[in-house]
Amino acid sequence: MAFNKSLFFIVALSSVLLSTHAFNFPAGAPAPSPVPSVNPTSELTKTAGLFGGLGSNLFNLKLEGDAAKFRAQIQHFCTGTENPVLCAKTIAPFVHGFMFDPFKALEAEMKITLNVTLEVHASIVVEVDSPATQDAAKGALHVCKSCYKNMIETIQEALELVQRFDVVDAYYKFSSVLSDRSACDDAFVESKGVTNPISEKSALVYQLGGNCLAIMDGWINNHNNFLF
Repeated sequence: MAFNKSLFFIVALSSVLLSTHAFNFPAGAPAPSPVPSVNPTSELTKTAGLFGGLGSNLFNLKLEGDAAKFRAQIQHFCTGTENPVLCAKTIAPFVHGFMFDPFKALEAEMKITLNVTLEVHASIVVEVDSPATQDAAKGALHVCKSCYKNMIETIQEALELVQRFDVVDAYYKFSSVLSDRSACDDAFVESKGVTNPISEKSALVYQLGGNCLAIMDGWINNHNNFLF
């Protein structure tokens, strides 16, 4: 249930941040501003009803003709990813029309990953600055703050490479994202008795990032025939 709520929230958040204009950012554009700290319960209540069905409606309808073909293309595109259901539901609202564009689909998943990573980084900053945070946890949080800063920069650089259709270099660049994410998790594992306040969102970053890597790996190694 917690994961489903997180998915609804991310689809809702991404619907705002990944508007039509989001796909027109030039290479080297400034980093998006971090998502401000919010009350998760309040935001879920407000946004789930408005946007929660966007990703799932496509898969609930009985579609025929081109629409059914489009749905099948999204499902095929996401086959073999870390979480195919998450991949399909997050990509579906941002690949419009019936001419499926695999580069736009990959770009959408990468930008959603970036938005979630920005949100986690903002949460870490709040935790680091909070007087209520245990001193024992601050060491791990500082490690995570550095890791997520690196992840944000890496995803942005990989996005620029994808926008230039350089999938190979983007793949090798992006692979360090999951390594940095693991380093953050390890910092909490090594801090005995300390609870990781970002564990749920970190797991979402892992699945979204894993989706991106699997898509690129499929193209590079010809497991996915969208480009061949």
